[in-house]
Amino acid sequence: MLDAFAIRLACTAFLLMTTIGASASMKAVPSAGAVAPVTQPTVTFAPGTTTVLTATRATTTMTPTAQLAPKTPVPSPPWSGLPLRTTTKARISGDPVNIAFEGSRSAIVHAFGKVGWLVADNLSVKHDLRLVRAALTHHTYPTAPVSNLYLFGRPEDFAVERERGSVAQRDHARFWDTGQRDPGTHLELWIGDCSQDIGIEILRHKGVPVGTTHHINPNLDAERDAIVALMRKGKLLTTTVVEHGVGLTTNGRNGGGDLYTTDGNAVVVVLTTSP
Repeated sequence: MLDAFAIRLACTAFLLMTTIGASASMKAVPSAGAVAPVTQPTVTFAPGTTTVLTATRATTTMTPTAQLAPKTPVPSPPWSGLPLRTTTKARISGDPVNIAFEGSRSAIVHAFGKVGWLVADNLSVKHDLRLVRAALTHHTYPTAPVSNLYLFGRPEDFAVERERGSVAQRDHARFWDTGQRDPGTHLELWIGDCSQDIGIEILRHKGVPVGTTHHINPNLDAERDAIVALMRKGKLLTTTVVEHGVGLTTNGRNGGGDLYTTDGNAVVVVLTTSP
């Protein structure tokens, strides 16, 4: 709070400035052509006088221009020339290629793990016997091996699966490394096949169980679309690209003789990040 003396002093200063301004305007007008000197009014305060400056106009704060968001890479899978149908070891036509992922192997395994899928065990005597026992006793085997299919002259690099209550029923997918990268995203391209097992058959030789084989749900597109939906729901993909596969097929047969149908497309899932 200003005391009475300070208020009086401020009023005196105001009157002094008004008086100086008025006297300056009353000076004689200079003759034509002459330049009148400009007199700047001055105010002198006694030593120790306190002055208070009050802003009469709002100040404006300058903010830096917002930076543009980084441009999202546009995927362009190197699809041309890739095989579109698997074969068995005996070179019998197998399941069509209907799924693909862009990302590292660890990123693909990580993404499937986030939605409850597991990496399948490799085929071996130990794992085959465990699978036969599980089938005979109707027990579970969540990482049961899948039968080998072939692309690029080799079996799948890895497979993932999700058991559906028993070893006889499961979702599964196989994947092969193409050895190529998408020039748009710079991510590795893996192609594969996916289907849903709906039953298991025990193979016997002279009455003795020697192995198993699964039978699939004919609707391959349903399994492909379910995988994509899981990845999207888990926020694990940035986008998908639909590529041409084997073409529309209504009465196809895989290597085990099972019927399948498909619209013939393959969906490329572009993963968000690599772990």
